[in-house]
Amino acid sequence: MRRETVLIGCVLLVIGAIFMRANLSAQDNALVYVVDIRNEIGSGLGTYISDGIQVAEEAGADAIVFDVDTPGGRVDSAINIIRSIQDTQIPTIAFVNRQAISAGAMISIACNQIVMTSGGTIGDSAPVDIQGQEVGEKAISYIQGTIRATAERENRNPDIAEAMVDKELVLVKLADGQIVKLLPEEYISREEAGEEMEILCAEGKLLTLSTKQALEYNFADAQAENLTELLAQYQIVEVAGAKKPLTEEGIAKQQREYGLSEVTPLKTLEGARVVEVEATLADKIVFFLTNPLISSLLLSLGLLGIFIEIRTPGFGIPGFLGLLCVGLFFGGHMLTKIGAQWAFLLFLIGVGLIVVEIFVIPGFGVAGILGITLMLGSVFFVFDQAYEFETAVLWLSISVILSAGLVILAFWFLPGTQLFQRFALSTVMDTEMGYHSSSTEDFQDYLGQSGTALTPLRPAGTARIANKRVDVVTAGDFIPQNSNIKVIEVEGSKVFVEAIEEP
Repeated sequence: MRRETVLIGCVLLVIGAIFMRANLSAQDNALVYVVDIRNEIGSGLGTYISDGIQVAEEAGADAIVFDVDTPGGRVDSAINIIRSIQDTQIPTIAFVNRQAISAGAMISIACNQIVMTSGGTIGDSAPVDIQGQEVGEKAISYIQGTIRATAERENRNPDIAEAMVDKELVLVKLADGQIVKLLPEEYISREEAGEEMEILCAEGKLLTLSTKQALEYNFADAQAENLTELLAQYQIVEVAGAKKPLTEEGIAKQQREYGLSEVTPLKTLEGARVVEVEATLADKIVFFLTNPLISSLLLSLGLLGIFIEIRTPGFGIPGFLGLLCVGLFFGGHMLTKIGAQWAFLLFLIGVGLIVVEIFVIPGFGVAGILGITLMLGSVFFVFDQAYEFETAVLWLSISVILSAGLVILAFWFLPGTQLFQRFALSTVMDTEMGYHSSSTEDFQDYLGQSGTALTPLRPAGTARIANKRVDVVTAGDFIPQNSNIKVIEVEGSKVFVEAIEEP
């Protein structure tokens, strides 16, 4: 009987070991997606990150790690990224792999956990313009409210987050260890009252935390030097029905706060299968084409090609290259999902109106002005949607100035090049080659005489005056064929006419 009992006990132990091994094996099957944030934050990077989150969701990932090393970028793009992070149900970890400055800090704060490498920095999130100068109070207030709400959502000290944006605050550590923000006058009042306070960030400065400070102030959750070390510290835990990535210390803290029954470890991330969301060729093209310098250059070259094509007969290489550059400018921004396709359509309509103004309608009027307006408006729409307003104005101005400069250079120097002479007629018809002027008659005799337009005059054409075919030019208005005309002015061999109104 004793032997049977021992045997049964051994069997139960083996079965238990098998189940424990199976459970550990299931835990080792954790799937982690890694999304890099290692470029200047803009609309192109925002599209890459939102697509990466979607791919992780479709694959059923257990966690997403954002590998952050960025000096910042556009605030509106950062806010869109923050919304994408907050909308996903997958636990998120920001791995500050050296620096998370400005918009990068805002994105990191939106994640469930912040892990930093030694020597890392996070902070300095005040919005600035393209010259690096501070923007108005309205913009600062908006960013301040956004970063505070983001910090509160993840149970981080919102006063620390605000001190990264507003330099008019004083961040202090009280005697009880609490870290709070104070207005300058409030700080002075409490200091005069003899209250002990340690200044962490003085008035007139923006808060930037080192890794050591971020851990000391409980703003960051852990330190790791690489991804393997990071994953070894974390487990996926269900806390009050929500999944979170937590360290052992974080799990113990949540158990004290919610109770043991509300905190259930689900899976360890140690040894997890890691999938890096690599930027596709399309993503890399978008990063390149949406760079403001490249965008301005493409636009300027496109306008130059269109100008050269208009100046030369037919349709050739300059027109093709011009449309290609303009297409790349708009196409790159179309991939960032900012509605650039409508702007491209308006741009083409504007070009069409200018062509009509030059070749169909004499003079320069409503069609030409409307065409230029549509072209500039469409380009500004793209710049404004892709960059900050000040940046949009700067690069649009640069594009216009650069385009004008290239057109002037092309007008003066291009006709003398061999390349241009392949497309344009350059034969000189001088007297040494047997060419002579058409006539030496006195065209003043036609002044005041009437005749008939033999061809449409738009504005130049041919008319019959005094039973002679004469090359004429209208005073500005289009005159149909077979209309009655009258000579109103003669300048040398140029005969100016106007239509005679029928009685």
